[in-house]
Amino acid sequence: MAATTAAVTLCGVTAITPQAQPTSADAERAVPAPSQAGMQADLGGESFIEEFDAGIDPDFWFVNDGYNNGGHQNCEFNKDKATVAGGVLTLTLDDTSYGDRDYSCGAIQTNKRYGYGTYETRMKAGKASGTNSSLFSYVGPYHGEPHMELDFEVLGKDTTEVELNTHVNGSNRGPWPADIGYDSSEQWVDFAYVWEQDRVRFFIDGELVHTLTDPADVPTRNQFIFTMLWSTDTLTDWMGEFEYPGHPITTEYQYVAFTRAGEDCQFAGSVACGIDVQPPTTSFVDDFDTLDTSRWNVSDGWNNGAKQNCTWDADQVEVSDGVLKLTYVEQPTGDRDYACAEVQHKSKLGYGTYEVKMRGVEGSGVMSTFFTWVGATSSEPSEAIDIAKLLGVNPDQVKVNTWRNDQPLRPTFVDLSAPSDEAFHDYGMVWTADRLDFYLDGEVTVSIVNTDRIPDRAAQMFFNVWASETTPEMGDFVPPDGPLTAQVDRVAYTAPGEQCQFDGSIACDGAGALR
Repeated sequence: MAATTAAVTLCGVTAITPQAQPTSADAERAVPAPSQAGMQADLGGESFIEEFDAGIDPDFWFVNDGYNNGGHQNCEFNKDKATVAGGVLTLTLDDTSYGDRDYSCGAIQTNKRYGYGTYETRMKAGKASGTNSSLFSYVGPYHGEPHMELDFEVLGKDTTEVELNTHVNGSNRGPWPADIGYDSSEQWVDFAYVWEQDRVRFFIDGELVHTLTDPADVPTRNQFIFTMLWSTDTLTDWMGEFEYPGHPITTEYQYVAFTRAGEDCQFAGSVACGIDVQPPTTSFVDDFDTLDTSRWNVSDGWNNGAKQNCTWDADQVEVSDGVLKLTYVEQPTGDRDYACAEVQHKSKLGYGTYEVKMRGVEGSGVMSTFFTWVGATSSEPSEAIDIAKLLGVNPDQVKVNTWRNDQPLRPTFVDLSAPSDEAFHDYGMVWTADRLDFYLDGEVTVSIVNTDRIPDRAAQMFFNVWASETTPEMGDFVPPDGPLTAQVDRVAYTAPGEQCQFDGSIACDGAGALR
């Protein structure tokens, strides 16, 4: 397979890790598309245990070859330096010249990404100053994701110690050194990390040695699994001076295993057998006591094209008094005369119950909205659902709709008991594969049962306020007398099959998330 490159950072060192460039035939292997099955949380690859008793399976593993990690790495990854014999994977670093390097080294990585769960290996590290033996997981910009990583790294200068680490949104969070208690180049050592939504736990030989609970330390994106051995001439402060010992250096692995969170352990002695590992959930309630930047992105410095007479401005997004406030204001921003505001949920959500308590704005040409949207791919259309489209020119009604390929499928106006700019209303929807119900203040107002009009792709959730001088349904734009601020008191998503999360939720009556 043709190889391309993706930037990786290992303990603050920029590396280059190749990943197969996908063709239409192997795109799922190389860079998995978002799962559409039931539109649940993307759990990543399935549980597995690889005991290396049948060679290196190319359908499962990608063997790194013909590249290096940059000027700091003095070896070139060579496919011949990843071998299997007697149920052991051996990665070798030796003085075979390869590419433009005097040394060769070895690495393999999974073709699929994996999510929350237990990652384990039994490993014997290479011993030589200036070398690094590791088990880690990674995803990054090449895959269309921020840099996320979890690491076990044994530096060959001291094989009685291992460095634990995570990277979140490109930030190197550690390392946290841990004592192994013996020489891991002479004895097998069991390493495991357990990754959950709210914590990471590191284990050595079944014993907990370190726990992370700060959200800033906990990765949030599915990752590829790597084993790797490499060396350096330049990173001496970290890895020590490299001097080839006159014989090959090897790192060995008896197994690599992954057990999905919430699933049964797979083998005797697995860390997953003795602890509870909570499965992930996408359900949440946000009462906006603060703006949770691990959940929400704030749009800034761009706009949606000629129809929009304002530029998204992060300064127009504020949380105070338990309310998210989105402001539209006359203020030159970018190439527009007005500034406007938008936040979007970072991860895609699928079928389930969506709810918001929101107050809009009044004014011809201005609109505030709560909706879902996902862009088109080479094989799938763009899709959107307007859960609450509040047109400032008509504050006595809410518009609901579904879209495909930017075409409206079922636009409907629903009367409000009080104008949208004067009172908070509860807007919601219950979305399943065969039915879409829109709710207003706890009551079903519109139902769609024609599946041709029901989106079926997981999508991101958005709030915004903006204006247009060219969109007829928004009315003729009238410059407002001052700032216009849309307010969101609460937003919630309840995944299918999960219990409702607050009193009054439409998911509590059995017709919501329990559909």
